[in-house]
Amino acid sequence: MPVIIKPRIKILQTWGSEKFVAAMTDVIYRGYEIEEALKRTEANPELVSKRITSFLKDGHHSVFEFMGASWLIEGSRALTHELIRHRIASYWQESQRYVDYLKGQMRYVLPQEQHSLNNYLDMASKVYIESRKSMNPEDSRYFLPNAMASRIWVQMNLREFYTSFLPLRTGLGAFHEIRLVAWLMYESLIDSFPLTSRWIWENLPKLHPDYCRDAEKLKSLYGSEDCRYLSIIDAFKKWDLNIPDKLNLLISKNKE
Repeated sequence: MPVIIKPRIKILQTWGSEKFVAAMTDVIYRGYEIEEALKRTEANPELVSKRITSFLKDGHHSVFEFMGASWLIEGSRALTHELIRHRIASYWQESQRYVDYLKGQMRYVLPQEQHSLNNYLDMASKVYIESRKSMNPEDSRYFLPNAMASRIWVQMNLREFYTSFLPLRTGLGAFHEIRLVAWLMYESLIDSFPLTSRWIWENLPKLHPDYCRDAEKLKSLYGSEDCRYLSIIDAFKKWDLNIPDKLNLLISKNKE
């Protein structure tokens, strides 16, 4: 029988900081040299908050290209095909041409409600295994379905992630697997970039005109008017996963 896994992400690294970007405002506009500017922002968190929030409100998003993160993501090939449409990012993906799946488990990513269809994946696995008797991995990959698990290393700057990727991929019209992954990626950055993360959360539905698409049917199902909450609970429920504590905290604060 095929091995079924769920989408997962691991934050690998972040670079840059809100304090450093705030400090560089003084340096670029000749207010202070770098050492003094860094001391000022280190001693004055209100100044950092004011500047970062101002950049976000005023649309000066280019400064957020000096911050970013990378993640190791494992999801279906259907997911990764959507991920790589975001061109202002870097990707390094598992190759079905060079990975010989006969040497390891045939793993698939499938939502909970579709687990009853495992027999189809079992058939696909058998076809792949049979093809390997006469073909190399490069040609046998034609028989692998979109449910095949794939690892991909993703790197984005914060401008791309927060103002392009997140509003599009957490919106209610997005594919449920990439919605889940987008929320997990967001959750992994809350501690590293708290000011930006909070502002984006508060303004997320305004950042994409189609964010709340078809919200009515989910409102009656989950009892909320908040499209962000609907997006989170629907995605995590679809994959039978618990909502992480940091996302739950944002939801609960918003209800207060």
